[in-house]
Amino acid sequence: MMDIMTAGELLVQRLHVDLRQQASALCRV
Repeated sequence: MMDIMTAGELLVQRLHVDLRQQASALCRV
């Protein structure tokens, strides 16, 4: 269970980072 939760959290964090990067890129453009 712990492994699954940690894996899910990591995926969510990566998604958030990707979204932030895309948003910053759009703002720059």
